[in-house]
Amino acid sequence: MLLTFGLALGSALAFACAASPGATPPVDIDAPPQDQFIDKGVSGFLEARCGAIDCHGQVGRPLRLYSANGLRRDVGDGGGRDTSATTRAERVDNWRSVVGLDPEEMNKSQAANGDPGDLMLMKKPLDIEFGGVRHKGGPVLRASPSDPGWLCLLSWLARDTNQAACTDATF
Repeated sequence: MLLTFGLALGSALAFACAASPGATPPVDIDAPPQDQFIDKGVSGFLEARCGAIDCHGQVGRPLRLYSANGLRRDVGDGGGRDTSATTRAERVDNWRSVVGLDPEEMNKSQAANGDPGDLMLMKKPLDIEFGGVRHKGGPVLRASPSDPGWLCLLSWLARDTNQAACTDATF
């Protein structure tokens, strides 16, 4: 009887400790291609426009971006700041940060063939008068076919990245 109680108590405690209270279960994310994000300039555009150390290039940001001008995975020679080109591993982390920013909306966007819908990635950098939401950094994009940054992100969401737009948007 005591052994049965001990086993039952041990099992209950193990089950109770398996997840922290209020923990959100992992979400499967249908994301636009990582290789297009890295190889066709989406990460480069975001690094240049948003990855500075005083913007999204710092640890405390919900959207955290690595770049030569901001956050780095490793320190540079002699313990200083690494100013070399962004590494592939850092760009993979950038992709994870971007697709994980708003996972449910990312899934909706992909189900709607890349329609940005209510995706924070697309709403935050827009001016409020164009359907954006408050962004501490102010408006960064215009929801317009003439804005290469907008076209870069929109084409990546549609899984057909416009590399020229991404390059043009990197200033």
